[in-house]
Amino acid sequence: MAKKGTAQKRPVLQWTMAGVGAAVTAAAIGLMAWEAVQPSAPPALSARIVKVETTSAGHVATVLVSNAGDDTAAAVSVEAELGDQTATATLDYVPGHGQAEAYVMFHADPRAAAVRVKAWSAP
Repeated sequence: MAKKGTAQKRPVLQWTMAGVGAAVTAAAIGLMAWEAVQPSAPPALSARIVKVETTSAGHVATVLVSNAGDDTAAAVSVEAELGDQTATATLDYVPGHGQAEAYVMFHADPRAAAVRVKAWSAP
């Protein structure tokens, strides 16, 4: 029978895990607070052809659109020109620091096509 007035000792592992949990929680709160005060960078979009496939209907080029900015770009309009041919595609969105693919079709091999992002909007 335990005597009244004596405190039971807490296990060391319990105190260690409580300390680890408190440190992780404090780090997560600190990281969120730091991210909240950082200025965001607008979308910085670039486009390039990464792959070309030949089909019975023509040449299909895969266009990779990259966003180096922090903000997401919506309704991204991509244009590719090859001689007198122009092809366009629209992407729903390109996330900040992310990528998205679009596809354009030409009659000739589009490896030499000039590709650019024409416009986008804020989501």
